[in-house]
Amino acid sequence: MWGRRRRPADAERRLAAAMEAAAEAHRRLAAPADRVDGLYRAIQGACGHGDGMPRSSTREALADVPGTLESCRHMLASYAEIRGEWTHAEVSDPDAIDRAAHLFASWAEQTDEAAAHLEELLAALTEVRANLDELRIALPPVRARAHAAVTAARNDLLWARSPVPGRFALEARLNALGDRLRELDAGRVELVEDGDDVTEWYREVETGAAEVRDALSRPLSFGDR
Repeated sequence: MWGRRRRPADAERRLAAAMEAAAEAHRRLAAPADRVDGLYRAIQGACGHGDGMPRSSTREALADVPGTLESCRHMLASYAEIRGEWTHAEVSDPDAIDRAAHLFASWAEQTDEAAAHLEELLAALTEVRANLDELRIALPPVRARAHAAVTAARNDLLWARSPVPGRFALEARLNALGDRLRELDAGRVELVEDGDDVTEWYREVETGAAEVRDALSRPLSFGDR
């Protein structure tokens, strides 16, 4: 590794220790970065298909990922350059070896904050992925019922007796429910608080459509005739 020339043992030991510390720091940086990148791609692929998965809030949760990964890639590339240079070096000067040890040690120290941030980001993305997986199971039947309820309400209104008391208000209500349904399907919703629940918002649409249908099914009173 260092050629056949003899070098002062102390300097070489310092360099070996610094290189080992840098190699360990590299492992702590590279593995979480790969996992974050994989989760990032998986979460991106889970939203934006018009099936009600919350794209807007998910995009916000991912906002910090590209910059963090880019910074890590630069750090890893820097390590590769340092490692490549000193692996093939033919240096016997103890001062030069000390400078190399300083380079490796400095690089390792610089990774501490980035590695800690990656671990935090990994934990956050793991939670986001788990929540999306749960939602993907729970959402389809609720979403299907909401769509069926709005369609049924539209048909009831279309074929309702005329005149229907409050017909225009019911049409406006149904149009608003349709708009909300499209917004939910597109994922254009913000999960602001821990209690926010996309399935509950679909249930609200279903309930609203049921209320429209109930209003249409009420018998005419004498004053409405």
